[in-house]
Amino acid sequence: MWSRFTSTFTRHSSKASRRMMFGATFACASLTTVAFVKRNDWSNMFSTQYECSDIYEKEEKTFDPRRKPLSAREDPFHRSRRNRPLNDLDLKIFSGSASQELAEEIADHLGTKISGSETGKFADGETYVRVNETVRGKDCYIIQSTCPPANDNLMELFLMISTLKRASAKSITAVIPYYGYARQDRKTEDRVSIAGADVARLLETMGVDSVISVDLHCWQIEGFFENKTPVINLEAGIIGMEYVLDDFGIENIDNLVVVSPDAGGVGRAKRFQGALLRRGFPEVTLAMIIKQRPKPGVVARMDLIGDVEGKDCIIVDDMIDSAGTLCKAAQELKEFGAKKVYAFATHGIFTGEAPERIRDSDLEKVIVTNTIPLSQHFIDTVPSEKFEHVSIGTFMAETIRRIYLKESVAGMYGEDNYREN
Repeated sequence: MWSRFTSTFTRHSSKASRRMMFGATFACASLTTVAFVKRNDWSNMFSTQYECSDIYEKEEKTFDPRRKPLSAREDPFHRSRRNRPLNDLDLKIFSGSASQELAEEIADHLGTKISGSETGKFADGETYVRVNETVRGKDCYIIQSTCPPANDNLMELFLMISTLKRASAKSITAVIPYYGYARQDRKTEDRVSIAGADVARLLETMGVDSVISVDLHCWQIEGFFENKTPVINLEAGIIGMEYVLDDFGIENIDNLVVVSPDAGGVGRAKRFQGALLRRGFPEVTLAMIIKQRPKPGVVARMDLIGDVEGKDCIIVDDMIDSAGTLCKAAQELKEFGAKKVYAFATHGIFTGEAPERIRDSDLEKVIVTNTIPLSQHFIDTVPSEKFEHVSIGTFMAETIRRIYLKESVAGMYGEDNYREN
């Protein structure tokens, strides 16, 4: 009825009358809105808007005030944490047998699925690889750690690169969370191999276009590749820092000493300490252990530079292999008066008697990332409260996302997030 009246009025009235009529209609609508707001809270009226707001802005209210917000005013991993899809059919994610779970997690954070492939062995032990979908003109990422058994996993990676190259892939990126043979980076004596450089040459010969790795044992490995093959070496210390901020009590962080287990790892420990300083914990200090080795794998003596008496310590390293040096370092720190000793390492190899050593050590907890899957023997031997397996899936997914979208990878760290740019 109202619509018929309005239509008749509009046809037969003057322009001035029509203006008055529409003005009255707008005023009625405004009064109705005000009455609705009086009866209902604004949050109900705009509930959808609130639901779609950034969840990280809500969480910041619960943070300790000394934990400074990121310089970009947002979590650098927010897209991958929310599994925001790339919506691009030209991106293909492949997984080797050594990194299945990590690859699936990365694919989930990118909003996609693992592309179809098969790997296996013939009766005589030869490795077999087959890609089950077209990759012509596609950008392919192969996720495969070269962890034990290193030779089998490395050969599988070589064959996957070669297979994709022969299938006319547009680009091939080898995502190697743990780069095997990295410790053979120089000649320590006459007539020994430099296997780290040889692996780099083999990857390039197979046809890889770029490489992504996490905490290479030494930065010069990037120089083993030619200029045409860019290498991105990610620092997983940002994952360790997040764990410290989330799961350590405030009093522990105020009383924390970041310890480098050797002279070569001082830079890594210093960046870890610097990140905590910039996030609002000025009392965090740095210490270093000097090891005297009569021969490889044997530590005769340890000396400490720094003060740890009455403080909690976290040893920061790139990998834990046999855990002998790590457990001895924890014992030394305890003897120097440390209250609790933690350890964070990117790669948990845990060979030989490492599980038993960690179980019986003075370490409060060992934190490692999932660049290498934990063995069942380790899980069964070490009490669950003594180790933590944290994921780098979001970290690596965001790296792939930024590379694919041609964005800055260094932006993930940020000046106030982990390292100074």
